Amino acid sequence: MSGIAVDPADPNHAFISFSGYNAYNPTQPGHVFDVHYNAMGHTATWTNIDGTNLGDQPVTGIAYDSVTGNLFISTDFGVLVRSGSSWVPAASGLPPVATYGLTFDSAHRVLYAATHGRSAYSLSVP
Repeated sequence: MSGIAVDPADPNHAFISFSGYNAYNPTQPGHVFDVHYNAMGHTATWTNIDGTNLGDQPVTGIAYDSVTGNLFISTDFGVLVRSGSSWVPAASGLPPVATYGLTFDSAHRVLYAATHGRSAYSLSVP
């Protein structure tokens, strides 16, 4: 597991990312999951939301914007945002490089991305 982004409106709802390859976990493939915990039944429902174009690549971080519902992930090839059932580059100003950490500052509407060897970047989110 490489990251957890908890929905501030529902502590029983989170998004979880994994940094491995599907080949290492063929019985339950996936890199990004929408997880709902049922406190009454003590069970969790995991829904794979890799979508149509994420591919089999490690996801190294995750951040959730509860205002817009945008879900951001970091990979070895940059930062992506979920658009419908697919993933698109989060912004043209972020480099397509290995990004290992994401933090979303909801008060100031800024996404921070820590890259490997290319510094840290910030992205203002409307």
